[in-house]
Amino acid sequence: MENKLKEQLARGQKTVGGWLTVASPIVAEATASCGFDWVAVDMEHAPISEGDLQGVFVAIERSGAAPMVRLPEADPYLARRLLDAGAHGLIVPVVESAHAFSAFSRHCLYPPEGSRGVGLSRCNLWGSAFDQYIDGFSPVLVPQIESVAGVEAAADIAALAEVDALFLGPYDLSASLGSRGNFSTAAFKDAISTVRETCIAHGKAAGIHQVEPDPVALGARIDEGFGFIAYGTDMIAMRFALNLPDSIR
Repeated sequence: MENKLKEQLARGQKTVGGWLTVASPIVAEATASCGFDWVAVDMEHAPISEGDLQGVFVAIERSGAAPMVRLPEADPYLARRLLDAGAHGLIVPVVESAHAFSAFSRHCLYPPEGSRGVGLSRCNLWGSAFDQYIDGFSPVLVPQIESVAGVEAAADIAALAEVDALFLGPYDLSASLGSRGNFSTAAFKDAISTVRETCIAHGKAAGIHQVEPDPVALGARIDEGFGFIAYGTDMIAMRFALNLPDSIR
């Protein structure tokens, strides 16, 4: 069973994803239907539980998008369960060590490459696609670079064979650099450039979150060479569309 998103990233194709903070299959379906390549469910900053996810995954897949999850931390056993539930890949926050990420990734890969447990679950249609899934599927693994230490370790992390992209977290990175939410400082721009160039050097997709749902800004991220771009969030997009102008308040 192939992982279409992983193949797109390996070929250097740009991918744009949605971002969910609401545990609703209806919101997930509406988001995925906008034409995204993937949709990430945020378990770090949103009140979304493991039990919410299978219905959300089904809704995302209906439009042909790949269901991704941003983990709350590098929890290998949660990662295993989410992959069994049908996640096509995982975004892992605050990665600062290639060694630590390599150890985590082993739990996401079947033997002999890793130590992921083999079972009958939704990912392999409860056994109906057992061989196809185990022999052909490999998850998309995306460490987040969102600290000074992460930027310093980015080259070693990108060099790992199991890594498909590095994903910049702009707010946390700016905070780590001492200027929270300020994306115009020289230090922030240098860090972004360092990670992006590192991805190019290692043949991995550079990722970033374009939080404001601004098509012009999205185009600029693509022109800058980013290939794994999260665009807005469900709630940010809703507020952006519904925010009343001052003349009406």
